[in-house]
Amino acid sequence: MAVAFMAGCSRDSTPSPVSQLLPKSKPRTAPAPAKHVPTPEEMTVGMVEAVSLAKSNVPVGMKFQLSERPTMGKPLDVLVALLPQEGADSATLRVTGSEGLELAAGAISQEIPTVEAAHAYKESFTVIPTTEGVQLLTLTVNLKHDESSESRSFSVPLIVAPAAVQPAAGKHPGS
Repeated sequence: MAVAFMAGCSRDSTPSPVSQLLPKSKPRTAPAPAKHVPTPEEMTVGMVEAVSLAKSNVPVGMKFQLSERPTMGKPLDVLVALLPQEGADSATLRVTGSEGLELAAGAISQEIPTVEAAHAYKESFTVIPTTEGVQLLTLTVNLKHDESSESRSFSVPLIVAPAAVQPAAGKHPGS
């Protein structure tokens, strides 16, 4: 027995026939962390909640963000986020404006196929304020389900500043 023990403790580094038959184990690595999927709240940080025009049980919210302060005659980019709380087969977003707002063909319509709950669907469009004062954008969301649909309207007030006065050619401000 002492001889067997001494043979096992030898400093020979050649692998034994038994160890050559065993599968080589790979060093264990930590599993890759799951990718973070942003929540609708994270995706709409800095956006303002649009006001619902009437009491409605349609499970959808709306937020918006303006590229800058609305100024008469200057194109304004508007970003909106549709926030459904329930899924739908599709959604249509229709944007109309008061008389003091110029939109392409008088209205903008966006189709969103396959709407999932707890997502933020962002759409952007451009309006040109043509009259100063308070102007309203109306955003109507139509959610389509199997054989039915339901709608909810939101309002986005735009406080339009007068156009900046340009100095006459050849004159400097303050002269």
